[in-house]
Amino acid sequence: MKNLAPSYEVITPSFGSSFTYTRYIEKANNKSDVWHYHPEIELVYVNGGSGKRQIGSHISYYTDGDLILIGGNLPHCGFTNEQTGNKNETVIQMLPDFLGTTFFDTIEMRNIQNLFNQSRVGIAFKGKTKEKIGAKIELMDTQNSFEKLLTLLSVLNELDESKDYTLLNANGFSLQTQVHDNDKINVIFNFVKDHFQELITLEEVSSLVSMTEPSFCSFLKRLQIKHLPLL
Repeated sequence: MKNLAPSYEVITPSFGSSFTYTRYIEKANNKSDVWHYHPEIELVYVNGGSGKRQIGSHISYYTDGDLILIGGNLPHCGFTNEQTGNKNETVIQMLPDFLGTTFFDTIEMRNIQNLFNQSRVGIAFKGKTKEKIGAKIELMDTQNSFEKLLTLLSVLNELDESKDYTLLNANGFSLQTQVHDNDKINVIFNFVKDHFQELITLEEVSSLVSMTEPSFCSFLKRLQIKHLPLL
């Protein structure tokens, strides 16, 4: 079993831009085994292929590509690897206030602010939204910095207006804990990540952190972790 703590990823905006835009060919962005987080909101478009989502305490599979919006400081793994079979992957990362502390408080930007608030639990878009927005995201690769920004704002506005989505941690997710809880959380999440296709019992996981089953349930409740996929 891997016992790696969720790592903090330092992100630097692209040159001449207030956000990052990175295009990867096929499996070049191989972070599928890296459990990490960062304060930036992340928009990921995977063109084609099938793979696994692990965002917060949510684990599922995607097929025929994916379009995901991940809120700041929401732990996640990468989405592509040598088995995914995708054509390419585009990742956009931006701080919630990347255009200024009050920009998204304006009337015109309220839709995007609403989207940012929803992204705290992770959002997967599908259907026509995934196809249409995915094409716009890839088009940004040929645009200059100003055009990229305008396209990004348009993309974010359209995502908020879309009804074609799923909230991945529907009842919320929190990793705001005291320092002495971190080791237990790391053991739990990494065990579930490595064994999620197996039958995982409450007794088995609670014993990993030397707790009784009632104490373990109270521990999860206190941390507001409501979607640990135990069977």
